[in-house]
Amino acid sequence: MPTTDLRVQRTQAALKAAFRTLALKYPRYRDITVKELTSVANVNRKTFYLHFDTIDDLAETFVEEGANNILALIDPQDFKQTIAQPGLIFDRLVAYFRQSEAFNRVILLNDDYSFLSRKIQTAVADGLTATIQASYHLSAVDAKVCSSFLIHNNLTFYRLYFTGELGLNLEEVKQRLVSLNAYGIHQFFYPHQPLK
Repeated sequence: MPTTDLRVQRTQAALKAAFRTLALKYPRYRDITVKELTSVANVNRKTFYLHFDTIDDLAETFVEEGANNILALIDPQDFKQTIAQPGLIFDRLVAYFRQSEAFNRVILLNDDYSFLSRKIQTAVADGLTATIQASYHLSAVDAKVCSSFLIHNNLTFYRLYFTGELGLNLEEVKQRLVSLNAYGIHQFFYPHQPLK
């Protein structure tokens, strides 16, 4: 049984690697075909269909994986400690995005693939909402607003850095993000403390 699990993992990893490769090749998501995907992954079509019904199903695995990885970086178990260190989440996201920077540029910047980053953003916000609600005793609505605000800002600033639109280096982008996040969530997290 463990041999089968390992084979399944290797096959899925090969298909995901092939998808990353083809995403860099094709600016249009719909240009990726099962035929070419399986050729690049070095698996047959039947094997692909044992694991996924469609390429969309394969793409969804990037959403789940990305959201889980980003949530782990944010560290929901010690969220108050993480958020108390200005720029820590951004630094962790930068390190994460650099691990597969070319592919991350595609899903963050290419409109045809942006559905993946939007779904990841939504999944992270959903995953972080309960943590924020419990950590700061907020209503579900306010916790959702804060989690959406934080993940949206981090991804947007990273996207702006990638495009070079702001003409800022990474440290300058980070400082502006830290300032925006601190001012934006302070009233929710610490309603009775004046902003310093």
